[in-house]
Amino acid sequence: MRRALLLVTFGAAILGAAEKKTYTYKTVGDLVIQADVYRPDDDVVRPAIFWIHGGALIMGQRGNLRAEQLNRYLDAGFAVVSIDYRLAPETKLPEILEDIQDAWRWVRAEGPKLFRIDPDRIAVVGHSAGGYLTLAAGYLFRP
Repeated sequence: MRRALLLVTFGAAILGAAEKKTYTYKTVGDLVIQADVYRPDDDVVRPAIFWIHGGALIMGQRGNLRAEQLNRYLDAGFAVVSIDYRLAPETKLPEILEDIQDAWRWVRAEGPKLFRIDPDRIAVVGHSAGGYLTLAAGYLFRP
């Protein structure tokens, strides 16, 4: 069976509010890098949205996912994983891409157990610089 990686880029995002659970997917020195997972409160195994925030690679955070956008994903039956990554200028692009890839691997490996997702049904979505990182993900990730 062939697996497909869906790449989608979205426009504006602002801080949204929704029920969530926060996980640490990576630690670099003293820096803890986290992901917020949103999903309906049930035991259904769901497809997932892997969401990468924007901010010109120098600002932004996983909490910048708009509530309206989040609710559309949840209403459509998706779990949503919104990730942080290290920011420039303290971190260079290769390390930022490493964080994205490490988050991807963590979601695929741990997501089925921790938050009941189907690791073969994950769409990568990004806003602004997150859209750029989404495109890069298409070259980095092997489904």
